[in-house]
Parts: sequence; C-alpha cells; structure tokens
Amino acid sequence: MTEAATLDLAEGFRTAMRRIAATVSIVTAAPRVGMAATSVTSLTLEPPALLVCVKHTASLHAHIARLGTPFCVNVLAGSHGDLSMAFGGRASQEERFTIGDWREDERGVPWLADAQACLFCTVDALTVYGSHSIVIGRAEAVRLHGQVDPLIYGDGRYARL
Repeated sequence: MTEAATLDLAEGFRTAMRRIAATVSIVTAAPRVGMAATSVTSLTLEPPALLVCVKHTASLHAHIARLGTPFCVNVLAGSHGDLSMAFGGRASQEERFTIGDWREDERGVPWLADAQACLFCTVDALTVYGSHSIVIGRAEAVRLHGQVDPLIYGDGRYARL
C-alpha cells in the first residue's frame, strides 16, 4: 500500500486531475478557430445539450462566448494524437487546420471529416467561473464516423480503449 502524499491544494488538485482520464475533442468555431479540450461533458438529452469549459485566454474564447454562436465539438479517434497536440497549442491557429480533412458547414464552422463524432451546436447559455467560461451548447445535428475508438488523455499522455 502506498503512503498518501500531502501536497498544497493547487499542486494536489492539478495532480488529482491528471488521474481523471477523458476523451479528447477539438472545439471549433468560425472563422477557423479551435482548441483541444477534455472538458466536454454531456449535459441533457431533453434538450440535447453539452457543456464545454473554455479558458478566457484561449483564442477560441472570443469566438464562442456569445449566445447563439455556432460551434462544433469534434470527438477525436485514437489515431488523432497529432491533431490533439496541434490544437493543444503546438501549432498556430492557421497551421492547425492544415492537419486533417477539415470541412465547413453552412455557417462556416469547421468540422473534421474523420472525427468519430461531430456535434454541431449553438451557444445556449454561458457561465463565467474563475479562469473559464462554461459554455452550454444545444446540439442541433450529429455526424458519426467509424467505430467507437476515442482518443483518451490522462496523466499527460494519450491512450486508446
């Protein structure tokens, strides 16, 4: 049995969150802006809605922080580690969309053709909390591709089911 470590709250919280594995998504909005996110969660089926947490300093924030704004949650497949790294900050906004097969819907919102799921949403509510905005998106359309094979991120590395 391992002895429990005593850490200060910030360090302990950060370390504890690394132990919560999550599916990686890329959240996109017009005009061709996006970020990698693990803080995407199903909210309700009636109406179909999800929530996304977006840091205020993220380049996506200014494009998604208004009611009625369209956006897309692209749920990555296990083979999309390179995309996750690029949209996680290793590439500029312009460079990010040169990786993968990106298309645009009728509203100009980019979506990834081989994402295992694309959820096309509109910002329905917004709550500011600390350094982030909690964006509630009402799902308006869903596109599925391939088998269930999510890209999982935990403890600073990628994994597959």
